[in-house]
Amino acid sequence: MDSRRLVNLVFEGGDPPRIPLHIESDDKSLEARLGDIVGAGAKITEWRGFYRGGGPFHRRKGESLGEWVDRVRDDEYEWPDPSLVVERAVHEFEKRVKICGENRYIMFKVLGPTETAEAFFTKPLDKKYEGQLRHGFDFGVFYSLHSTVASRIYERIARYIMELLKAGSELNYVDGIRVADDAATYTSLIYPRSFYDKLYIPWHRRFAIAIKRRSKHAVIHCDGDIRREGLLEHLAEIYDGLHPLDVTPKSTVRAAIEWARSIPSLRERARSMVFFTGLPIDLLFNNHIAERDFLKIPLALLAAHGSRWLVLATTHSEYPGRSYLEDSVAAKINIVRKALARCL
Repeated sequence: MDSRRLVNLVFEGGDPPRIPLHIESDDKSLEARLGDIVGAGAKITEWRGFYRGGGPFHRRKGESLGEWVDRVRDDEYEWPDPSLVVERAVHEFEKRVKICGENRYIMFKVLGPTETAEAFFTKPLDKKYEGQLRHGFDFGVFYSLHSTVASRIYERIARYIMELLKAGSELNYVDGIRVADDAATYTSLIYPRSFYDKLYIPWHRRFAIAIKRRSKHAVIHCDGDIRREGLLEHLAEIYDGLHPLDVTPKSTVRAAIEWARSIPSLRERARSMVFFTGLPIDLLFNNHIAERDFLKIPLALLAAHGSRWLVLATTHSEYPGRSYLEDSVAAKINIVRKALARCL
């Protein structure tokens, strides 16, 4: 069975002949070689650049909170032509995935409106953090101070995201659409409750409806403890798949095994959602952890959860400046791949 049929079978709730694997990488040819899924981002590049250069609504140096709130308006920014933004993003996506062959499950990845809104409010990045996406949740701060203007900005961004994922859904060779939109930390939800009720949940419901209307799988990437305040149940009602279920810290193999064993407890709350999880990226790139110790983590998940509704996936892409081809990392991936071939 080829990779595309295998992943589709998992979404259908079938018993797979083996568990699909997704080793998420910025190198798409390597991602295709290592796993069954290739996912590439359809990026609005000028907006992603805000994470490094600063967004148009960031709080300026020396500006008081009151001055900031009074100054920022949604029409302060010259919003680009949506059709041009979408055309460029889809073109770049297609360039990245065209080398991956026809038998891989192809995922069209989009950064959601919440994380994009944070980019609009991000301060210029200190050079020491180059190569990373960082923000201080300043959109969340602004929302708590002036929810009316913050909501207008969010709605404008969300409409661009909607047009982008619609365009991705219309590509015949695309199998699934993943929207990345973090909304929680390990300890709490990030935003006021009103934000989820008025913006986050309604817009994600619209996104998923648009995706499924075109017969694609709708997947959400949301970090943090999504078990809080019913967020998991909301997402399970809306989406077909969930990544990465990174609900607790995992700094050691023992902690990661406990985390893996806890994931099946989410199954009843998530119903038939496909879980994309099981390979903590921080431990994968920890050279002090031996491959056989790392293997205990996905095996613990498989023993506790079973093979249905599951894709064994890295929790994130590789770290900046690191590679899956490093000896220690490659050894961990190889032992996992061999174990998957034997476990069913």
